[in-house]
Amino acid sequence: MAIHPGKRQQQAASTKAALFESAITLFKAKGFKSVTIEEITQKAGTAKGSFYTYFRTKSDIIIEEFRTIDDYYRRFAKNLSKYENAEEKLRAFVKAQMRYVRDQVGLEMLKILYSSNLIEPTTDKILIDTSRYLHDLIAVIIAEGQSEGLFRTDLPAESLAVLFNRANRSVFLDWAISNDSFDLVKSGVEMCTLVLCPALAASSAAPAKKKQALRA
Repeated sequence: MAIHPGKRQQQAASTKAALFESAITLFKAKGFKSVTIEEITQKAGTAKGSFYTYFRTKSDIIIEEFRTIDDYYRRFAKNLSKYENAEEKLRAFVKAQMRYVRDQVGLEMLKILYSSNLIEPTTDKILIDTSRYLHDLIAVIIAEGQSEGLFRTDLPAESLAVLFNRANRSVFLDWAISNDSFDLVKSGVEMCTLVLCPALAASSAAPAKKKQALRA
């Protein structure tokens, strides 16, 4: 008896989810390097070959884990309307972002993501992917700040969002390199408050315009 296409899709989604959950559980318990594909499939209750139907390598599991972070960002974005302006929204988002990575993703998983993005040429470069919801959300908030007159307009919101997220990654990278030697949430908020928001401020564009005028 043939399996209905809808049923087949459900089974595939269920198998992929089982492999994903098994891998994440094993990574956290034993460490990424110590876990084998066979262990993942055994824990998931699937054939070893089934892993390669959904993932190319173990690193792809980590990429999948980080894609789920955007689901959290989408949920959090629904709360942003309660903040008075774009600057407050950015600070609130960064605080939530840092807390989520610290508490839900964890140090070891973050290290694996950074190392796989650096070492493996075929790994999806999710950290710098501007098609992610993360990039879109920051760009929207910055564009809002520009329309409010709070943020500089000499650069488009899209470009400023790239720079904003790039700077935030430096906090995550330092935290990973230092092996959790400082408060990630506090440092992230400080970066946003003391460096990023002042750099985004409308007044910070004035010196650049002044130099352009002098050169003219």
